Amino acid sequence: MDISKLEAVGLSKQQALAYALLVEKVELRPAAAASLLKTTRTNAYKLFDKLVELRLASKEEVGRTFQYRIANPMALASLAADYRAKATAREEAARQVMSSLLDSYYGHAAVPAVEVVSGPKALAELYRSQIKLGEDLHFIRTRSDILNMGFETMHEIRTAPGRYGLKRFGILTVSNEKSTVNNETHKRTDLEVTWLEEKLYDAPVEWSVTKSSLLICSYGQEPQGILIVDRFIASAFLQLWSLLQTLLEPRAINKTLNKLH
Repeated sequence: MDISKLEAVGLSKQQALAYALLVEKVELRPAAAASLLKTTRTNAYKLFDKLVELRLASKEEVGRTFQYRIANPMALASLAADYRAKATAREEAARQVMSSLLDSYYGHAAVPAVEVVSGPKALAELYRSQIKLGEDLHFIRTRSDILNMGFETMHEIRTAPGRYGLKRFGILTVSNEKSTVNNETHKRTDLEVTWLEEKLYDAPVEWSVTKSSLLICSYGQEPQGILIVDRFIASAFLQLWSLLQTLLEPRAINKTLNKLH
């Protein structure tokens, strides 16, 4: 049995070894388990009692000692679900307190927090880190995102803010193809769109700004990202985003969109 997969579920290495041994032997007494696991009898009791607590094993008294028996492995799926629910609850609690934590941080620190990453997986996590700040997002999108990150990854990232009750405001490029306009999708994902002619912005760089952070994503030879958590820098880029959005509103792009419908 692959012990690492049991650890991934949430068991410690010793718990995983004890569980794998119980799966193999079906039932064990502490003395035999201690010998096979190369540990003390006291520690063997602790390990198997923990498995009983996690509903992965049962315990019965036999004579003057105890015997442990493997439980239905379906309990392992329930355990994974419990861990996932707890992790989700912790993440939600952290999100709810994040705003006050940032206010306190900026009241005592003047140095921006900067994180730089390379590669699709690391960049996806950087997107998620910004979302977890729990602040509405304003962004300018590049058409290079899906080409580099894949549709499923970007779809998950684009829809995640809505699950936290956050709003998105995007400046998106539009070409002369009717398929580029999908207003129904934007409504479902709580996205307010300002359109920009594709020829005016074709750089493979996206930037996304919230009340306290700026994320710059570059899709050159390899996806790269820089997340800056700083209220002053974020405020400046929010002003730039608003200025650009205001300048775009009355442009002839609206006439272009009318022709597409």
